[in-house]
Amino acid sequence: MEKKKSVWKGIALALLLAAGVAAGVFIGRAGAAAGYRAEQELNHRLNRSELDGLGEIEGTIYVTGHKSPDSDTVGSSIAYAPLLRALGYDAQAVVLGNINRETGYILETGGLEAPAPLDDASGCNMVLVDHSDYSQSAEGLQDANVLSIIDHHGDGSVTTGNQLIYDARPLGSTATIVWLRYRNYGIEPDRESAYAMTGSILSDTKNLQSNTTTFADREALKELSLLAGIEDTDAMYREMYRASISYDGMTDEEIFFDDYKEYESGGKSYGIGCVNAYDEDGAKSLVGRMTGVLSTVDAATGTDMSFAQISIFHDDISVTYLVPSNETAAEVIESAFGDDAVHDGASYRFEPGISRKQVLVPAITDLLQSYPKE
Repeated sequence: MEKKKSVWKGIALALLLAAGVAAGVFIGRAGAAAGYRAEQELNHRLNRSELDGLGEIEGTIYVTGHKSPDSDTVGSSIAYAPLLRALGYDAQAVVLGNINRETGYILETGGLEAPAPLDDASGCNMVLVDHSDYSQSAEGLQDANVLSIIDHHGDGSVTTGNQLIYDARPLGSTATIVWLRYRNYGIEPDRESAYAMTGSILSDTKNLQSNTTTFADREALKELSLLAGIEDTDAMYREMYRASISYDGMTDEEIFFDDYKEYESGGKSYGIGCVNAYDEDGAKSLVGRMTGVLSTVDAATGTDMSFAQISIFHDDISVTYLVPSNETAAEVIESAFGDDAVHDGASYRFEPGISRKQVLVPAITDLLQSYPKE
């Protein structure tokens, strides 16, 4: 009998010890979770403290991307305005021109409205996304109150005497930076904003295949597509690409300026128009059409030189044709890229293709800055 009591006592003691361990584990986990939540809340408060430096802002804040708006510039504007509204500001997304067909596809399939156009930024509160150059931005920006610049390009010509939030990161898409800012502030994007940012990232990273793509872009696409209810991002990108190469009903000039940006370096100004093609035959046809446009574009824009960048970038195909507007532009290509630029008589062919943001603009900028200024 005493032996049985001893056994039961041992079992009871073991159960008590097990319960104690379990309780300790539970308390430990609960404590860790509470600590994580406290640390997360602190991080959110620390990130939001940057807003204090902006002070009181009277009137609407206009969020805009660059002229000749593309999918990243429009999607980032659409997504950043709701973030500002969630933080207590009166914010509105606007655009600086007609949206292209790829962006139109994203807005239509996502049930999103195109932002209203902004004709003049004079006297307005402005947040710039996806650019920081006066030449690419709204008219009257020199007389505006620039509050923030959110961008993934090199620093541009926009300057301001007041404090501002400047968030520039070398990521594949500006929308990825916007997503990170949502996370930093502890706010979850709504479905519409998530859909817009998904389209932006797919567009600017070429479905995560561009060499500009980062870990952050991949994680952003993963989370945002779930929030947007998009089950197959590959299928979405294929349809976006088909829309991007649909130039039916457009003049050659409209095609060239559909995704066009201007730059200045070394006392010279130049413009680059990006055009998409599906295959080599389509690219060569566009080379001929863009050659005709480039014969007059410099006089029309007041630039020293221009380039048409015609790219095939889908599945495993990566090719770029670069068409110069004049002899100076051709010399710039040859000096900047050497044997990598294969001249075929009308254009310079690159395989694999090159990025305007990561390769072409930096190469031209470095070359022009090395020239003596007049």
